[in-house]
Amino acid sequence: MQFEGKTVVITAGASGMGRRIAQRMSERGANTVIADINREQALELAAQLPSSLAVHCDVRDSVDVERARDGALERFGAVDVVMSHAGIATAGLVHEISETDWQRMLDVNVVGMARVVRAFLPHMLERGSGHFIMTSSSLALLGGHPVSALAVPYIASKAAVIGLAQAVATAHASEGINVTLFAPDATDTGWSPEPAAGEAGSRAGQVAAGLPRYARQTPEQAADVLMAALDAGSFLASATPDHRRLLRVQADALLDPSALWAEYEPDTAAHI
Repeated sequence: MQFEGKTVVITAGASGMGRRIAQRMSERGANTVIADINREQALELAAQLPSSLAVHCDVRDSVDVERARDGALERFGAVDVVMSHAGIATAGLVHEISETDWQRMLDVNVVGMARVVRAFLPHMLERGSGHFIMTSSSLALLGGHPVSALAVPYIASKAAVIGLAQAVATAHASEGINVTLFAPDATDTGWSPEPAAGEAGSRAGQVAAGLPRYARQTPEQAADVLMAALDAGSFLASATPDHRRLLRVQADALLDPSALWAEYEPDTAAHI
């Protein structure tokens, strides 16, 4: 993908993977719009990048998302790429997570992404071109990891992102709209939720204590995977090592997650 002179909007672009991806795209000549709920961090990053704009953006608020779009258009005239990256996670056993937490997770991770698509898609359709990058997770792409016991709402929300990305790609491919589904592996972004009920003696804590340790990639490694997929024109940008084989194993088992259980034994695998 050519980035020179293109305008890229990244939600949750001020820290972690989003920050590194913004830097990489800026290095290749893109105008970058850092749309983040943390305006101070967004301003700090935008000050470091040439041709960059920081905007406050909470994807739970349609007005906020539309304001980010309008700011990007006012500054740069057009938007070529939108990376919908904002997401949250909570940890705990499925029956112990409150309905409020479920609703918040889905509002940010699924409806929030739909708000972003809804805001930017008409502009792209009018231009006859545009590219969405939608961030899911390896946990949703590949089943069976033991940590799934503590991440059910997160996995459910990120599985919905897979469907959303496929549907948007199918619906608008003939109108010049491209989609990349980004599925990072376990990445050290500086924040990882501990189980909400993970105190000593709790059931969630006992489950967490029994989970195998898994390796974490760096945001730089995740950015490398995404940029390579964009350059190759691939729909899927999976950062999970050996994901092609694992996807085949999963497909041959008709999505039965037990087919991948052995892949996550401590002595045989280390990645989500």
